[in-house]
Amino acid sequence: MNDPLLEPFQTKHLTFKNRMVHAPTTMNMADDKGYVTPQAVGAYEALAAGGFGAVCVGATNVRWDGLINERMLGMYDDTYIISHRELVEVIHHNESLAGIQLFYGGLIPGVGTSFPLEPGKGWIPGTVAWGPSGKYPIGNQQPGIVPTEVYKSLVEEFAQAGRRAREAGYDYLSYHFCHGSLPHVTLSLLENQGREDEYADHFLFCEQILQRTQELCGKDFPLIPRMVCDENYKGGFDIEYFLDHYAPRLHALGVDGIDCTFGSMLPAESRDPETSSGQYIGGGFYVRNLVTLPSIKQMRAGLIKRGIDMPLMGSCNVNTPDQMRTMIGEGAADFLASCRQSLEDPDFPRKITEGREEEIRKSTRTGASLMTGNIFAKGMAGSAQNAAFGRDREYRIQKTPAPKRVYIAGGGSGGMEYAITAHAAGHDVTLFEASGALGGVMNWAGNYKTLRNMEQIAYQPQWHRLMVAKAGIAVRLNTELTVEMILADKPDVVVTATGAKPALPDVPGLSAALASGFARTIDRVLGSASDPLPQGNVIVWGAGEGIELGLDLAQAGRTIRLLDPDAKLLPANYLGSRMNAINIWMATADLAPEQGVTLQEIRQGEVVVSHADGRSETIACAALIIAPGRVAYDPFSGKLNKSGIRLQVVGDARTPRSYGNAIHEAAYLARNI
Repeated sequence: MNDPLLEPFQTKHLTFKNRMVHAPTTMNMADDKGYVTPQAVGAYEALAAGGFGAVCVGATNVRWDGLINERMLGMYDDTYIISHRELVEVIHHNESLAGIQLFYGGLIPGVGTSFPLEPGKGWIPGTVAWGPSGKYPIGNQQPGIVPTEVYKSLVEEFAQAGRRAREAGYDYLSYHFCHGSLPHVTLSLLENQGREDEYADHFLFCEQILQRTQELCGKDFPLIPRMVCDENYKGGFDIEYFLDHYAPRLHALGVDGIDCTFGSMLPAESRDPETSSGQYIGGGFYVRNLVTLPSIKQMRAGLIKRGIDMPLMGSCNVNTPDQMRTMIGEGAADFLASCRQSLEDPDFPRKITEGREEEIRKSTRTGASLMTGNIFAKGMAGSAQNAAFGRDREYRIQKTPAPKRVYIAGGGSGGMEYAITAHAAGHDVTLFEASGALGGVMNWAGNYKTLRNMEQIAYQPQWHRLMVAKAGIAVRLNTELTVEMILADKPDVVVTATGAKPALPDVPGLSAALASGFARTIDRVLGSASDPLPQGNVIVWGAGEGIELGLDLAQAGRTIRLLDPDAKLLPANYLGSRMNAINIWMATADLAPEQGVTLQEIRQGEVVVSHADGRSETIACAALIIAPGRVAYDPFSGKLNKSGIRLQVVGDARTPRSYGNAIHEAAYLARNI
């Protein structure tokens, strides 16, 4: 009953029912003119219904030439007010405060281009890439310099957009004064150098925007700017500089609080070589949880020391309820501003309120939350884990008038997602799993001992198993569904979710070595904790899939050789941005993939390989780990023709990809039986 997350909080002009705020996430769900769409209404409706104290509508552009994505919301003239009123209405209907973030691109336009850009232009027609100096390009590598008169005109554009937002019914304004936008790079000590006009004053542009907005909207209209409080660059401003030079001017303007962010997108040298400046914006998989908490605490202490009383929002890599409570703990933030976790499970505040924390679909932080592409480059926000986000209204499950018997082969991500969805729609579902546990590859994909945050991978299969059990879905473990069983039982629908198998190479001696245990697949090594590797040096063959395992073993003190058959390292697609940290740690461990190495023969206790230069080498080792990549495993296609049974294939059984693909395919197909 005394949960700090559920305590109300009052700023100067606002009362929040709890401490959880949906952060102003860039959604890119507008139409091509920037007007609100039913898709956007559905997404924000889902967030508000989830129980947030406030829902802040994400980056809304104040002028067309600042677009970074063609589907960004706009507030270009008064014709945009009416469609925003629908957004405000659904947020208010669900008893949340409605905020909106105002945005202008600055140096970001041009990110994600697939063709050469003219100097100073973005990839969207009519957009520009420019900053106060243009010395630190983000999108277009030849940015322009913003003229004084453009700065002045943009002050008015921001203020008029704020007026329109108030007329639309929003309760407060946020501002994108962060992460590469023009207001942020004007604040920057790195990018804003050498100007001889009034905007050499780094804070003046932001100050004028807030002042002019107050002239149009009144000083009692709440403003909560999203600020970069530390650039985390060598030569950039830090928290103490922000506290000395920017915080007092914000306080003098009477803002209701600061939505604190840290880090930037500028191509500059980060202070911390392991955690780059950009990773403080939206922390990658390996970035430590609560990465910004020490900075938030420094901000709090610094404000108190200076006699400044301003509420703070904290965010970045805050996924579990306990982490959320820590973020708003003693001497830290007043609010949690949630981004990625909001998309994975928009209902998490309501689940906390109702005492159902175990049902929260916690973010794995893998595959990002961007199944439809990068939000900075031709994509919409989404969730790898939650296929319904962004399709919230069309994906609402309705009970079927014609229930069908559904057999699902495979209890991994795709199989369990299909089972949960089809069961909720009223179908009779039986889930068959050949092993003794549901979860598939995700059960062991995070079983590394020295790599940070790996326990998060298990969040997804844990949630799926819980929801399968709560739904009472029939599960048959240690049972492989066969063609004979299907033809005998005659279900209406069969779902192939059997995943993929290792793409084992045709090498003399491999079968015998696998049988003896001298050679092991990566699946066996990570999936069998009770069967440890023997002592001695280890060869990992297949760096594309096995690089994390090789690193994990090396960091645990094992002697490792990491061999790969390709001429160039091609990491598995799920590694993505994780490779930045992997490369740093690999160098520290003095471990590097040896490329162009082919297996020639495997004997007990030794491996014969050939190198790209034609050399042959015999390597003695205690164990050989095979990480050869994946091939689809589909035992049913072509075998149920003319049986009258509908066959659907999901996930890696189609072609090996990510667990997110399996979830999205299953969620779609199960709604359309």
